Amino acid sequence: MAAIQLQGVKVVRGKTLVLEIDHLVVEDRELLVVLGPSGAGKSMLLRAIAGLEPLASGRVFFDDEDMADVSTPHRGVAMVFQDSTLYPFMDVRENVGFPLRIRKTPVEEIAARVEAEARVLEIEHLLGRQPGELSAGHRQLVQAARAMVRVPEVFLMDEPLAQLDAHLRVQLRHEFRLLQRGYGVTTVLVTNDRDEAMVMADRIAVLDQGVIRQVGSPLELYKSPRERFVAGFIGTMSFVSADLSVDTPGFWVTFGKFRIRAWTTALAGSTSSRVDVGIRPEDVVLDDAGAVVRCGHGYYTGSNGFVQVEVAPDSWVEMRTNGPPPPAGTEVRVRFKEAHVFDSITGFVLGRLENFGR
Repeated sequence: MAAIQLQGVKVVRGKTLVLEIDHLVVEDRELLVVLGPSGAGKSMLLRAIAGLEPLASGRVFFDDEDMADVSTPHRGVAMVFQDSTLYPFMDVRENVGFPLRIRKTPVEEIAARVEAEARVLEIEHLLGRQPGELSAGHRQLVQAARAMVRVPEVFLMDEPLAQLDAHLRVQLRHEFRLLQRGYGVTTVLVTNDRDEAMVMADRIAVLDQGVIRQVGSPLELYKSPRERFVAGFIGTMSFVSADLSVDTPGFWVTFGKFRIRAWTTALAGSTSSRVDVGIRPEDVVLDDAGAVVRCGHGYYTGSNGFVQVEVAPDSWVEMRTNGPPPPAGTEVRVRFKEAHVFDSITGFVLGRLENFGR
């Protein structure tokens, strides 16, 4: 298999710069998920790797080989798309074997490899069917079989689960992850589904407006986001505007009834006297010694409850509860186990606050 490296890659459409990647490495056999909102440039990144999009500048390497003069068919890349790309006039067996047939692979070898892929993905019973007779999930598995039968060095997946229902998405996340691990093929998967990224990825690259905001493991991005955009896009985080004041040798962070003494020296890098405090639902906890807040809208998922609590006038954060949430209007006492502080202008993280609100 191959490691992928992008250096100084820029893609321009018309006069608009749509992708700018200074440096990105996908390790050999790794599954990197590219996560971002619609229009972030995720599919463009895949196309740049595959050689389907001309580069305005920069280089794409597979291991140490520059791909500049290597056409897409010769890059050893296989792709699975969101929309079905199966040939409707071929049955499943013919669709899966088609990449081998155009390479003039012997008929006996094609048959053996198609049967092997079908067994791996448990679609042997579908080999004689037409694409129009398949469910959406089965069509995606057939696309995966057709891609993997080539034994690619690089596997690219462009939102392959986006059009499936929630139950089937969960099932196929597991199937695709097992497939990738079993083959050990270097894989880049594009999605705007945060749960999908957290479940499947070895690492996640968060992309916004054609620029990578942060790359790291799911846990790293969740626990240590470098900027507000990443914090809000990975998991759930509520933000509260707060006052920042200096009280040498430390600082005060104040919002509503909460006044937190902070010793984080990075707070000195704030560009204004206002900061954004980011709080995750699991870090808001009931505490009889905590500050009083008012509950707003809540809901119950069956395993946990979630409710909005007003921590400052017209400023609400989400709190997770172990059972059904308190009714709207209820007053409860809370403290915070952890919160992140972001520069209100640049959005970059300034520090972390812990165990406050008592």
